[in-house]
Amino acid sequence: MDSSRKEVIINEIIYWKNHKMLPDHYCDYLLALYSEGELNNEISDVNKRKHGGKFSIFLFILCLIVSVSLFVIYFTELAFILQTMILTSFVVFLLILGFYYSNKEFWYSIFYIGAAFLFLLLSIHIIEKVFNNNSLALYITLFFNCFIWLLTGWRMKLLYFIISGVLGFLVLIIYILI
Repeated sequence: MDSSRKEVIINEIIYWKNHKMLPDHYCDYLLALYSEGELNNEISDVNKRKHGGKFSIFLFILCLIVSVSLFVIYFTELAFILQTMILTSFVVFLLILGFYYSNKEFWYSIFYIGAAFLFLLLSIHIIEKVFNNNSLALYITLFFNCFIWLLTGWRMKLLYFIISGVLGFLVLIIYILI
């Protein structure tokens, strides 16, 4: 096969891969077959550069949201309902981003981790205000959060949520018993 036909085929396979017309592993196989293994390193370098910038931006956004949430709860005199609504909107926003980017096979897990952290912060904030620092209510809320982490990890096959849930249960049980 002459080089111009090979180049056309390789460009077409790259187009299919970028537009999700075929699964990635099929495209990788076809690219390795037609480029005789020479093109894979170049494509992986381009993908790393492309996704590395997005990851940095999303990590900055996540840190900004968490910082604003901590500021809203601990350093402002806003009404309880307003604080709750701001935190709830941040949790929903991060969950929406997580669902959106989970289909694109991107670093969607940072959004779920951020949403889980903010939900924990939100639930503790609500328990402190509503139940006036009742220890039993706090323990129940923490167990509920750990259960949600376990359930999320099991349903979405995210190992770090399963580990977090199990470790959270163990730490809470040890803390209550000691």
